[in-house]
Amino acid sequence: MEELLKKIMLQLENVESKIDRIQLTLDSYHIENIESNNRLLAAIHTTNDRLDFQRDKISKTEEDLYLLKQKH
Repeated sequence: MEELLKKIMLQLENVESKIDRIQLTLDSYHIENIESNNRLLAAIHTTNDRLDFQRDKISKTEEDLYLLKQKH
């Protein structure tokens, strides 16, 4: 009976060790995903800023064209 208990305890320690390794792996993946998301958000922000700039330039050009047509 004592030998069986020792085997069970050893197996339990092995399982706990595997769980710890899996947790470390998942934690590293989680951190990697967060960093990746932050890089994507920064890229999206930059793209949005560029689009806003282009939209403003187009609006200004359209306004200038409209005013020029009104003068002629």
